[in-house]
Amino acid sequence: MDISFEQINAFHAVAKYQSFSKAGQKLYRSQSAVSIQILKLEETLGKKLFYRTTKNIALTDAGEILLRYVEEIKNLLEEAEQELIDLEEMHRGRLMISTSDTTACYRLPRILQAYKARYPGIEIIIRNATSLKTIDSVLQNEVDLGIATLAYLKPGLEAIPLFSRFDVVICHPDHPLADRKEVLLKDLEQYMCILLDQNCSSRRILDEACRISKVRLPIAMELSSIEVVKSFVSINSGISIVPEVSIREEVVRGSLMSLRIKDSKQFQQRKMGIIYKKDRYLSIAAQSFLKELKTNLTENSGQ
Repeated sequence: MDISFEQINAFHAVAKYQSFSKAGQKLYRSQSAVSIQILKLEETLGKKLFYRTTKNIALTDAGEILLRYVEEIKNLLEEAEQELIDLEEMHRGRLMISTSDTTACYRLPRILQAYKARYPGIEIIIRNATSLKTIDSVLQNEVDLGIATLAYLKPGLEAIPLFSRFDVVICHPDHPLADRKEVLLKDLEQYMCILLDQNCSSRRILDEACRISKVRLPIAMELSSIEVVKSFVSINSGISIVPEVSIREEVVRGSLMSLRIKDSKQFQQRKMGIIYKKDRYLSIAAQSFLKELKTNLTENSGQ
């Protein structure tokens, strides 16, 4: 069977973007050139691969079958390329990691700085995503490694526990709550709250806890940045609930006070860990970064 790599690339691009013109743009080919490659592939296989209408295109049953194998072929080629790069012993390469904004902002910078100093030829790409999206990205071979909540783990993944995450109430040192060490969620109803928006996992956890506890918090502001939230709380504009790791420096300086929430299971510690796909080749870069994470982010490391 005479199938060229150009035909495979054209088929994969059309299937991915569901458009001949968009596929051509991504492949730096004209729409007609892409169409010709698809026609040649269909002639070789003796099967129609796409349903074509004036408005859209869709894979046929034969196209769906072929796509599964094409994606597997492309993944294997990427792994082969990485193994060949590894022959050069970390002189160059790329490492893709998916994790949350909180982990990327408050736990990874120091580790990434040290890693890049040792391996300057390794390009590191961080994708910010929720734990659920991170898990899916690892399963779909879109990233090499992920750091996610292990409670959401799916079959087909390996996981190494790293650290626990939990959220706390924060307030200004002059706030009425400042002298307390812990609070009930119900206690917060009488204070204006500056919360993360609903795209943040901490906010979704809070909303679920409030629903279960039948608590209605007065919301003064909703913001997408933990740093901005902390800025408003630091001028006593309200209280907030944020990941504990994000306010450690402020608590040490005394510019913010931290209080535990004692009455909701949603605010118990959630185990976080590094995840990767079973049976997938892990590059030397990924293996060395795994070691770095285990050394610096495990519970007994003091982080």
